[in-house]
Amino acid sequence: MTTTITQPANETKATAQTSTPSARFTYGHATVADLRVRKVDRTAGGRVMLRDLELGGRPVHATKRFWRSFFTRFGIAENVFRYFSPAEVFGRIAQSSADDAFRFCIADTTGRSGKATGDLLAVTNIKRPVIRYEEITELIEHYGGSNVKYHEGLVISTHEPRGGSREIQIGGDQFHDRFCLETPVDGFGHPKLFLSMLRLICQNGMIGYARAFRSDIPVGKKMDYCIARALESFDNGDGYAAIRQRFESSQRSWASVHECLQFGLLLDRVQRENHLTAKGLIGRFRTLAGNLSELYGLANLEALSDKRRRILPSKARVYDLINFASEVATHHATPEGSKRIQAHLGSLISEEYDLEGTADNAADFDAFFIDDDKSAVRQSLN
Repeated sequence: MTTTITQPANETKATAQTSTPSARFTYGHATVADLRVRKVDRTAGGRVMLRDLELGGRPVHATKRFWRSFFTRFGIAENVFRYFSPAEVFGRIAQSSADDAFRFCIADTTGRSGKATGDLLAVTNIKRPVIRYEEITELIEHYGGSNVKYHEGLVISTHEPRGGSREIQIGGDQFHDRFCLETPVDGFGHPKLFLSMLRLICQNGMIGYARAFRSDIPVGKKMDYCIARALESFDNGDGYAAIRQRFESSQRSWASVHECLQFGLLLDRVQRENHLTAKGLIGRFRTLAGNLSELYGLANLEALSDKRRRILPSKARVYDLINFASEVATHHATPEGSKRIQAHLGSLISEEYDLEGTADNAADFDAFFIDDDKSAVRQSLN
C-alpha cells in the first residue's frame, strides 16, 4: 500500500473556513487484500453495518461514500454482506478481479471534542483523475468563491455568474443570483454546478439540488483546467428565469397539507439524526403552517388520502415553506442536514405546486421565522 499526504486543510487559503475545525487528507493506492473489517454491527432489522475497518493495518472509519464507491468500483450489490462475511467478499474480489487495486482518500479530522478520526472516503480507479483539497480551494479563492465548506469528501463553494451579480426583485424581496460548485476531493463523481438564489434581507440561500437546476462539468485529465473554465464562463439566464418564475408562483400558491406534511417528516428525520443545531424547529414550523389537525377536525391527517391532502390548503403559502426551509438549512443545520433540506427545496420548486395560483395576491412576507433568541417563531402573514 502506497500513500501520499496532502497539505493540511486548515492551512489552505480558502476564503472561508471549512465546516470541520481541522482536516488533513491522505491519498494513496491499495488493494482489496489491504482491507479488513474490525467490527460487524447489525441493526434490529438485520441490516449489516460496517463502520470500523483497517486499511493496510491502519484503523479507519468507513463512510457511506466509501461503501457506495466500493460497490460501484467492483460491481457488487449493497446487500452482499447479508449473506457472506466481509472476509469472503474481499477474498472473492481479490481472486476473481484482474484489477483489484484502487486509489483511496482518508480525511483525518479533529472534532470539537478534540478526538481525531480517520474517515475513509471514496475509492476509485487509479487512472481516474482527481483534484485534491488544496488544489480546489486555491482555485476557488482565485475565482472569488465564498462560503466555502467541506463535508464528507465534497467541497462546496458559492460563486457569481459570469454576467456578474444581478439583483432580482421577486414580490417584495430582493435576490442575487448565484451558483454553487460542488467538487469531490476523493475522485468519486464529477464536479457539479447548481443554480442558487440569495435572499438579501436575511442572507438565506436556496440551492437548486434538483436535476432541472444542475449542470455537470465534463472533466478530462486536467480537472483544474475544466473547473476553471466552468467558473469563468458559467451563466444560465434561462435557469435563473425559471427559478424566478417558480418563486413568484410560490408567493401566490397556498401550501397544501401534503406539502406541509412532507417537509414536516423531513424535518423530523433530520432532527432525529442530530442534523439540526437549534431546538424546537418542528414546533415552529407547525406554528407557521397552522394546526392542520384542528383546522380539518382530524386526529390523524395520515388517514386522508394522498389526493385529498393535495387539495387542502394550510395557513402558509409555498413561499413561506421555501423561506423557512432555506433559513433552517442556512443557519440551523449541519452540512448533511442542510444538503437534505436544500434537496427537498429543489424538488419542491422544480415541480408544479399542489395548489398553484390559488392565492389572490402576494403578501408581505417576514424576513425571519426563527428569532435570534431561538425562543419563538414570528407570525407569518397569510
